[in-house]
Amino acid sequence: MEGLNPSQERAVKHFGKPLLIIAGAGSGKTKTLAHKVEFLIREKGIAPERLLAITFTNKAGKEIRDRVKRVAGVDLPWAGTFHSVALRLLRAKGKQVGISTNFSILSEGDRNQIIKKLSQSINTKPETLKNYLSERFENLREPYDEKLEYALQEYLKALKSMNLLDFSTLMLYTRELLLKNQSIRENFDFVLVDEFQDTNTVQYEILKLLARENVCVVGDPNQCIYEWRYARPDNILRFKEDFNPDVIKLEYNYRSRPYIIHIANAVLSASNAEWKSLIPTLRPVKEGGQKPTVRRFEREEEEAVWIATKVKELLQSYKPHQIAILVRVGYITEPFERALAGMRILYKIVGAIRFFERAEIKDVLSFFRVLTNPYDAVSFSRALEVATRGIGEKTLEHILQAGRGNCLAGSQAILKSLPQAKAVELYGFLQKLSRLYKRLEDYPQAIEDFLREIDFWDYLRESYKDAEEREENVKELLRYLRQKHSEGYRLVDVLEEVDFLTEREEEEGAVKISTIHASKGLEFDVVFLPRLEEGILPHEKAKESQEEMEEELRLFYVAITRAKELLFMTYTRNSKPSRFLSLIPKELLDLSAFAKKKTTYMPELKSLKDFKVGDRVLHEIFGEGVILAIEDSKALVEFKAGRKSIHTAFLKPVV
Repeated sequence: MEGLNPSQERAVKHFGKPLLIIAGAGSGKTKTLAHKVEFLIREKGIAPERLLAITFTNKAGKEIRDRVKRVAGVDLPWAGTFHSVALRLLRAKGKQVGISTNFSILSEGDRNQIIKKLSQSINTKPETLKNYLSERFENLREPYDEKLEYALQEYLKALKSMNLLDFSTLMLYTRELLLKNQSIRENFDFVLVDEFQDTNTVQYEILKLLARENVCVVGDPNQCIYEWRYARPDNILRFKEDFNPDVIKLEYNYRSRPYIIHIANAVLSASNAEWKSLIPTLRPVKEGGQKPTVRRFEREEEEAVWIATKVKELLQSYKPHQIAILVRVGYITEPFERALAGMRILYKIVGAIRFFERAEIKDVLSFFRVLTNPYDAVSFSRALEVATRGIGEKTLEHILQAGRGNCLAGSQAILKSLPQAKAVELYGFLQKLSRLYKRLEDYPQAIEDFLREIDFWDYLRESYKDAEEREENVKELLRYLRQKHSEGYRLVDVLEEVDFLTEREEEEGAVKISTIHASKGLEFDVVFLPRLEEGILPHEKAKESQEEMEEELRLFYVAITRAKELLFMTYTRNSKPSRFLSLIPKELLDLSAFAKKKTTYMPELKSLKDFKVGDRVLHEIFGEGVILAIEDSKALVEFKAGRKSIHTAFLKPVV
């Protein structure tokens, strides 16, 4: 028990009655759980194989197992996620509920294909059927739509015929098994559940079928940020009602400096959730530290440049992996990626794909790539898949053969040899590409019109569960293209910049750009929270629902409590500042930037020399070049790679 505070020690030694541990952020929860397992094994004589420890992620399960191994010197064979435990039970006893024990797990991609076909058969959207399946399987809701219920039953038949289970049916059949064979609970003398606030309805029902008085659940309803995935933070209230547990709060925070903790408490005090009485008031163990900073910027590019500049400065004191930029939505990462890359700061995207590597972004850019390089078969194949129907790999092979690698020439050459329907489809596609090509001088407007012409937005909605976010990503791409066009970039320049950003090496020794959702359970010395604006955090869709607004508040709390030493919160004039910022008392914040007359921050964009036409210059990426023209602070430079319009701050004279 050495090193435990009084609350942690009480939680560890508690036994003989159900226990609910409310573990505030950074309160040493994993350490407490490891000691509790050690106590149960050594002091209460529970055999390791009769102790069931359920975690939310595989990583957390491994962490518990490794920590128990270090502390108690034993292995925990039944430590893992709900899904891994369910998998083991069904592998052993699945025949009792009509499941072959050698089943396979259905991949997400294959699942989407099955759902898409079933959706077409009942003339509904895949997203509608997906939501229905989740409501029925994960929320255990009774049937409420005859047509969708028919598709659900067909879905179950399809999976059974292929000897497959998905993650939802894995839980569903496990519940059915436990209802049918209640003796399974006799295999366990103690049940422990971590991250309990993230359990959904079917998982809670499974817990009820496994646990009796020797049960301990650990969670913090204020860190439940997965309600969109059917997590139920009110399961904590259900547990209180069903099990009548003792409640112990872990309130001492070992992670963050006092100002950060006081801000987190201020944010949570605004919660109107049912479990408000269970909210722990965090108490900082650390002392000292700086006030978190709030800054406002005119545009997102200016915000990104300031953050990148600040990161570069902080890298003198912190290692790259100790610094994180946490965002509410993935589509806003592009300016930060560009600013970091421009300052040659290595970064790694966590919980989101790099902006220009996202499928929908590649889809849009594929049309440009084909027009600038008709031999790019990869982009042509992608463009065909997005914009046409019925033209497959065999046709593509004929195109490449006929055009000797030139996709556009090959397409023209094989038109007459194709069946009429395919010929009409391919010809129509080529005509649309031709119209796009003629308008490339204004490439942002041209591609926007082109996307409407090929029904691209419908394609996204039909193809992806998260179509709304992907639409936002494409809109961000269009905004980026408009900005580049206004700065004098040709389309070929834009594509080269995209390639440079995409090809930058990702290393562990890199600054993290992460969604807030993906940062849960992590901690960083320095945290930047950009774009704290209405419509982003809180998200636009949360404004119509009090429950969703509560989850957005919890998301902000989770983001704040990732920071150990320094916290920077920023927003732009694109929208109103987030309502959540107003919850923080001003005396807890560094607002010195607002005392200045001007909040713009572009100090690195000052030219080192007064250049003139004809000067030889050096650029870090493009090498040596010659200035062809100068207008204000922009120079048109001829490099080996072609002409570039570049701010003179990024140029050095060749001596």
